[in-house]
Formats: sequence, structure tokens, C-alpha cells
Amino acid sequence: MAEQLGFTIRQRDIRPLDFILSLIDALAGDGNCDTQADLHRKFNELTGLNVSYRSWANQAKKDALPTLILWLWVQCLEIFSRKVMAFDEDSPFSEFEHILIQDGSSQAVYDALKEAFPGRFSTVSPAAVELHTTMDLLTNNLVRVQLTEDTRSERDCLPPLPTSMAYILMLMDAGYFELELFAAIDDREGSFICKAPQSINPTILSAVREDGKNLNRYKGQKLKDVLSGFPKDQCLDLDVEWPGFKAWPFRLVVRWNDKKQKWVFVVTNLNRVEFTLSDVLQAYRLRWQIELIFKEIKSYSGWHRFNTKSATLAKLPLMVGSTNVQ
Repeated sequence: MAEQLGFTIRQRDIRPLDFILSLIDALAGDGNCDTQADLHRKFNELTGLNVSYRSWANQAKKDALPTLILWLWVQCLEIFSRKVMAFDEDSPFSEFEHILIQDGSSQAVYDALKEAFPGRFSTVSPAAVELHTTMDLLTNNLVRVQLTEDTRSERDCLPPLPTSMAYILMLMDAGYFELELFAAIDDREGSFICKAPQSINPTILSAVREDGKNLNRYKGQKLKDVLSGFPKDQCLDLDVEWPGFKAWPFRLVVRWNDKKQKWVFVVTNLNRVEFTLSDVLQAYRLRWQIELIFKEIKSYSGWHRFNTKSATLAKLPLMVGSTNVQ
């Protein structure tokens, strides 16, 4: 595979397997590898060779290297991926074959890389990358990884939707809120739960309080016009619609966060008969699992401490970290 990807042109002392293993050992090992020179020393230590830094660096800067590591990650995924989580048979969520969590995590890199990887917060972090991932909750594995500049929109990095999404549930945060996306998922018979931004203002079609009481006075009202009158001691379960999307009325769960002193909005197309208001909120909390994956990747990869001016090498800690968490 290294030959097919262009990483290995002809046989050398630096064999692809040794090279990759030394990277994994260095970046996921004792935490003492902070520079390219450390990676070079680790390679010689592991192989018993005395390869010059220049020869090693010529291999390390090849654009094919991150692709080779991604290929390795895919192989690990196919071999080790197993279903490790399941819902009780009487749970409405047991019908789903895949529960996909989409999210991204950013990290500052060496300032000299600001042209290749511009950061969103240019004053604090002129250069930064973002790891966009899709995680399957039921296997506790990443099924898609994309590394981009930090300025790339999260929504631009969503994977293409399959033709059919039956028995698939997607969990997303507010960065992925998009009515066109929700309509596309719904049309494909898929399901979603997504946190909504504070700026939403749909029209209310119906409103039910957590204790089951219908609040007919809110029917036909804009959310912003009546939000101040919502009870803060109970959640509300609404049916809402947006202009231009009246063919797709969605469900909106509204909860007051007393700690942050603000309303929390969660939009979904899960039906109210099978999935209670509590079910929707508890399912959204499962999205936290991907944050644990990000923490693992950063711990394994040494992402926060590795300094390099090479755009290719800057990608390596993330690629290796993604492989190690499988």
C-alpha cells in the first residue's frame, strides 16, 4: 500500500512499517516527543539503524504519509470494530442500527503554519487545525475523520448522506443546525436530534407542558414572542415550523438551564408517541461520548505539545491518535 500511495518509491533502509510503528510509539508513548528530531531519534532507536536526519525528514515530509496512516486507520476499524453498546429491548432506541455523532475539535499548531492552517481566532491562535469526526455510538468507534484548517465550517465537513437512512439516528450540536439538512434526513427516513442556536424563531403549531397539559395559547405564535412566558420549572414539547419548510414540521424541546440562565432548544423528528420528551433530552446527552474520544486522541497524540513547521508533520499526531483510539 505504501508503494501504491507513493510513499515508497524504491526499497530503502526506511521501511514503511518501521516508519509508521516508530511514529505510533513516539507520539503515543512516554510523552517525550515534542519535535521532529525526537521522532527521528525514536525511529533509529526502534530499528537499530543510524539513518541520517535528512534521509528521515525526506520521508516524513511526503504528502502521502498522512494518507498512508489514514489507510492504516481504516484497516484497524474493519478489524477491531465491534458493537459494544446496546439499548434494552423495550427501549425505543433499540430500533436503531447506527447512532452517529458528528462533531469537531480544534487545536492550535505552530504559528508559522498560519497560511496552510489559518485559525478562527487569529490573534490568539494564528494557526489551528480542526478534526471533524463521525462516531458510531454503538461501536464506540470513529467511522470518518477529516482534518482541515480551523476556519472551515463544521457544516461543510458533514459526510454525504446515504440514500436511505432508515434505522440511523444522528446526534449533532448547534454548529450543524440547518433546516435543509433536517429535511434531507427526514426524506431519507432517518432520524436526528440537534441542539438549536439561541437565534431560532419558528412558528409554534402546538405546545405540551412536561406534565401533559396542552398550552393552546401559544399556537400560531412566534417562539421569541412568547418565550418569556414559558415556565422555567418544566420542559415544553412543541411542534414548530419554519417559513419555506412547512412540509417538514419538526419537534422542539425547550428547557430552562438555571445554571447558565438561558433556554436550551433541541430539535428532532422523533415522534412523540414512541419517544418521550425525557427520551429526547437523555439521548442528546449521549453526544458527550465524542468529547471523550477527542480527549483520548489528544492524550494519545501529544497534539498539544508537538511543534513543527511542516504542514504534513502537523497532521501526524491527529492521524496517529485517531488510529490509537480504535
